[in-house]
Amino acid sequence: LQNEISALGQLTSSLSTFQTAMQGLTTAQLQARTATSADNTKFTATAVGGAADGTYQIEVVSLAQAQQMASAAFADSTTTTVGSAGDTMTIQVGADTSNAFTVTTGGQTLTQIRDAINNAADNKGVTASILHTDAGYQLVLSSNQTGTANDLTLSFDDSSGTAITDPLSLATTQAAADAVIDVNGQQATRSSNTISDVIQGVTLSLVGTDASGVTTALTVAQDPTGITSAVQGFVDAYNALHKTLGDLGSKALSGDSTLSLIQSQLFGVINTPATGVSSTYSYLASIGVSIQKDGTMALDSGQLTTALSTDPNGVARLFTDSTQGFATRLGDLAQQLATPNGIVDGETQGLNNQISFLQTQIDNQQVRLTAEQQSLRRQFSALDALLGTMQTTSNFLTQQLAALPGS
Repeated sequence: LQNEISALGQLTSSLSTFQTAMQGLTTAQLQARTATSADNTKFTATAVGGAADGTYQIEVVSLAQAQQMASAAFADSTTTTVGSAGDTMTIQVGADTSNAFTVTTGGQTLTQIRDAINNAADNKGVTASILHTDAGYQLVLSSNQTGTANDLTLSFDDSSGTAITDPLSLATTQAAADAVIDVNGQQATRSSNTISDVIQGVTLSLVGTDASGVTTALTVAQDPTGITSAVQGFVDAYNALHKTLGDLGSKALSGDSTLSLIQSQLFGVINTPATGVSSTYSYLASIGVSIQKDGTMALDSGQLTTALSTDPNGVARLFTDSTQGFATRLGDLAQQLATPNGIVDGETQGLNNQISFLQTQIDNQQVRLTAEQQSLRRQFSALDALLGTMQTTSNFLTQQLAALPGS
């Protein structure tokens, strides 16, 4: 019985894994798209399901960049100090004054100022470093984010809070700039070189600029390989559950009616058409997914490719429609089977009840055997005592007989 319970636990686990796989099959996976740039030195691109197929002409006008500033050159970075004791520098990122923080610069070396900036708890996005050139040592400030919205504003004060001239003589070496692209004649400006909100479902990663008026083609198209992989995952998940049912049926759960019921219900879902999801397809077999003689599922990728070219959205709905989709219905069935109070749990509880009943019978029998053992021990002790008395009497009689005359 324990082996059967263990096997039912394995079955529940397999059903849960199957359920997860069915629920994890998304419309986006079944509408996978590729995005191809004609020139990866200008931009690369990726697309997700839902991106509209087509060709876009894109001109990368300018790239986004982060502001950088460098100080005057100093003889060293570890001994020469800057300004007067108590001097401070306030760095603000962008226009929001809440993105400002202050560090002490007066009487500090470049190394100390660098560390103070990088370690400031309220640093809002600035990295400081030291550049060693032929001219000497320079403190370099870099905004961590590209775009004009993340430019740097500096102010300096003495110990009394009075504004002073910058003792570091920091100057901009690279201005903050936004990315500007032209898509089919329409301009879009963004703060980052990664742009995902201009063409629906497409993410552009800008790399280089085009010559003025020159465009680079972006092609968005169906990704048959990605979609086939998603459908193959559906097939593999079904076959994994089918194998578990077969393995358990030939071993620990041989002859168990629950396995037959589960297999029957799975076949029932697969053989019930998905109505209203596609004008062309309503069965898995019609797109190349079929049940073989041994009960396993197989995919004809050629037939699937044909179906995708005929009705790609219908193919996706055939799996993921919220009520009729095969992945939806199979996932719901697996959940019902594996849920507490489901048929697998019910059989497990029945076996546990049998074990409890048998254990009670064993315990009761053990009590009876213990009582019988104790009774026999008492009888044995009484008999042993009686034998001892009889032996004493025998010895006495033997002595008396030996003492008689003529003995």
